[in-house]
Amino acid sequence: MEEKALIRLCQAGDPNAFETLLAKYEKTIYNLTFKYFGNHHDASDVGQEAMVRIYQKIKDFNGSSSFKTWLYRVVVNLCLDELRRRKNQSHSLDELKEQGFEPVAGYDNPEESAELSEKSAMIREVLQMLPDEQRTILILKDIEGLEYTEIAYVLGCNMGTVKSRLSRAREAFRKKLATQPRFGILSEGRVQV
Repeated sequence: MEEKALIRLCQAGDPNAFETLLAKYEKTIYNLTFKYFGNHHDASDVGQEAMVRIYQKIKDFNGSSSFKTWLYRVVVNLCLDELRRRKNQSHSLDELKEQGFEPVAGYDNPEESAELSEKSAMIREVLQMLPDEQRTILILKDIEGLEYTEIAYVLGCNMGTVKSRLSRAREAFRKKLATQPRFGILSEGRVQV
């Protein structure tokens, strides 16, 4: 069934249509939440909450953007809300180790897999050092690959603002890398954030 027809059925309250529609985006939602929280448990929890929020808000979708772009906006806003809620909570080193990163390696070679895992963990660590606004724009553009117009819609701003925020975020990311010698592995070769 065509996506537009599924959306209309969802807006009419058809739970089967919603299940079919969300099956297409379930992995996208999880991957996006994982980039914000860096572990399976939180990504799953926030992803589930995002699906509930999408179900509650799907009647508000008016088609002025693609459904995927609208979905990004809902999920990103939920992630940012959760990050703000957690901001004042402190975590011990042991808690952070328990939550641990779970990078998915796509290599048969253990050395390549270990290096990829290390680089992924470092990138997530540097991203976590950035303010929410900068982290969000880097995730949307450099990791998720959204177009400027899509990012403008997700963030509710114009394209000029997106471009200037992205430039500042990339510069902040580079500065964080430069201040930490242990992140030197990311400077070797070209690592796109």
